[in-house]
Amino acid sequence: MAGVLNGYVFHILLSVRSVSYLHPAHLTVGEPIREKGSKEPFSRMHKNIIPHDCYVDASNVDLLQGMDFVFICIDRSAPKKFIIGKLKELDVPFVDVGMGVYLAGDSLGGITRVTTCTKDKKDHLENHISFADIEGDDAYAQNIQIADLNSLNASLAVIKWKKTCGFYVDFDCEYHSTYTIDGNFIKNEDML
Repeated sequence: MAGVLNGYVFHILLSVRSVSYLHPAHLTVGEPIREKGSKEPFSRMHKNIIPHDCYVDASNVDLLQGMDFVFICIDRSAPKKFIIGKLKELDVPFVDVGMGVYLAGDSLGGITRVTTCTKDKKDHLENHISFADIEGDDAYAQNIQIADLNSLNASLAVIKWKKTCGFYVDFDCEYHSTYTIDGNFIKNEDML
């Protein structure tokens, strides 16, 4: 069973973050359409995709119960901490992705992160997932030109999920990995 929980109100600038191709009919500005826009293309390939046009909060957190796997991509700390706590309590495996971007002269530097949690390994999360809200001038929030990093991070998260399912071989069985832009370097940590 797959659920898409997302309360974003669509803005044309968010189209680069869409989880699938958005048909022009789905480009109605000002209504929550990411779920509506992502269900139709995926439903041709996959069954049981259930869209929910809401954010996860205390009133609907039970929607996470029974999920086989959850992908988390949240930049606000309070909802992320709440959802991760609930997923740990329910023993629902998940991947949380994050990104830190900084300005170095006229260029961007930074690190993307993929952190995995399963019933076998949960003790490493607080070492890698930040629950602090970003203060001040945030380069990530100011640079829409980093869709490639969002895409890379999403791809690495899906690869890790496929490893947990046995689709890809996983000799290292890493539960945390980072990609550093400068040096094009992937580092794996917290092996099982």
